[in-house]
Amino acid sequence: MSTARSETSSTGNGGGRNRRGRGRRSRGGGGGGGGGNRPSGAAKRDYLPSDDELEEEAAAEAEEDGERLDVTELKAKSVQDLTELAEDLEVENAAGMRKQDLLFAILKAHTEQRGKIFADGVLEILQDGFGFLRAPDQNYLAGPDDIYVSPSQIRRFNLRTGDTVRGQIRSPKEGERYFALLRVDTINFEEPAKARHKILFDNLTPLYPQEKFNLQAKSGGLTTRIIDLVAPIGKGQRALITSPPKAGKTMILKDIANAIAEGNPEVYLIVLLIDERPEEVTDMQRTVKAEVISSTFDEPATRHVQVADMVIEKAKRLVEHGRDVVILLDSITRLARAHNTVVPHSGKILSGGVDSNAMHKPKRFFGAARNVEEGGSLTIIGTALIDTGSRMDEVIFEEFKGTGNSEIVLDRKLADRRTYPAIDINKSATRREELLMDENTLNRMYILRKVLAPLSPVDSMEFLLGKIKGTDSNEEFLASMNS
Repeated sequence: MSTARSETSSTGNGGGRNRRGRGRRSRGGGGGGGGGNRPSGAAKRDYLPSDDELEEEAAAEAEEDGERLDVTELKAKSVQDLTELAEDLEVENAAGMRKQDLLFAILKAHTEQRGKIFADGVLEILQDGFGFLRAPDQNYLAGPDDIYVSPSQIRRFNLRTGDTVRGQIRSPKEGERYFALLRVDTINFEEPAKARHKILFDNLTPLYPQEKFNLQAKSGGLTTRIIDLVAPIGKGQRALITSPPKAGKTMILKDIANAIAEGNPEVYLIVLLIDERPEEVTDMQRTVKAEVISSTFDEPATRHVQVADMVIEKAKRLVEHGRDVVILLDSITRLARAHNTVVPHSGKILSGGVDSNAMHKPKRFFGAARNVEEGGSLTIIGTALIDTGSRMDEVIFEEFKGTGNSEIVLDRKLADRRTYPAIDINKSATRREELLMDENTLNRMYILRKVLAPLSPVDSMEFLLGKIKGTDSNEEFLASMNS
């Protein structure tokens, strides 16, 4: 520490990392916050504070009492509310500022008045040992309001990429670009002391799902009630929704998300939209009670990959703390396409132009879904595209076919007839469904499947919809069946 201190100027250099002779590079090339496009040499001292400086400031702040200000709450306010707050803090020309500039001005003025600032974010650790807290509203990508986390804090609390960290921060000093974390209050929504005893995700024991999600909430409508019957989803499920274009896969994901949010409030729900249309992202944000993370089709493939990596790392850290996490991914096909674009070419190209190494990381993403014996679960419900006319999409689907333990197959003929949900009942099922259903329900489902088996997908869905509409719950519907 003392060596690092002697090598820093008054503004610090990030904990004396320069003595190792390594440049600062961000994983993925960085943008405006988090290590990309940094100057080399002595100029780097103007950007990051040293470990010693942060420890001294944290000790001094702990002895002072000041008014608390939460950055997350500030971001949720409208520009009008922020302008009024800025004027109360005597910020000059507040009315003419953009929202981002208003936030910086408010935080700076609050600090000058001896106030305390608190914030949270998801940690991304860079190659040089320090990290940044990324904001969910920026889809965990590098941004100007990222929060610097020093190497000593990362070592002290055994932090890893994906940890959700909350604590006290301070505004950038002269010559610095980023807010800096002074004190850690919680890690993954728990006391820091508890984080030291967690078992790493890769060491947890995977099991078949044994506890079923309650999908019979009113917000899910008939769609989730039918899914609950033909392909029940449990905590730790790895479910694949196979869909041709315009068959209603996004609407089904939305219904599942709302049903899980209403019927299972203890679950941490994340909707991950990769290569989707911007208007669909807005619609999902406004209609689903979940954390919506997106990378739209006008973003480069590298950003698709980085966003997905941050989401899966965050989910793994929460599972290590015993939480039940659900990721709704739309779509696995486009995530695999993005990996195919960014992966270093191996020279072995499969049919459709798919590199032989491109499927490894998407499979690891999907394969992370599991029920955990030590407590907690990670459920991933992803969509896979078929019948798009693209040979690459067919190859990707074949790679993922059979990797899930639950499959919901959508039928284009049903969608063309405007019969929703457009689920092919006879092809949709969950492995080991006997672990999720009681014996009576299971026996009645066997009878129902025998009745529906000879029918076409259109006839079977219309028959089931006609019967299920007259009941308030699946239990009532099954009880009404003549065995």
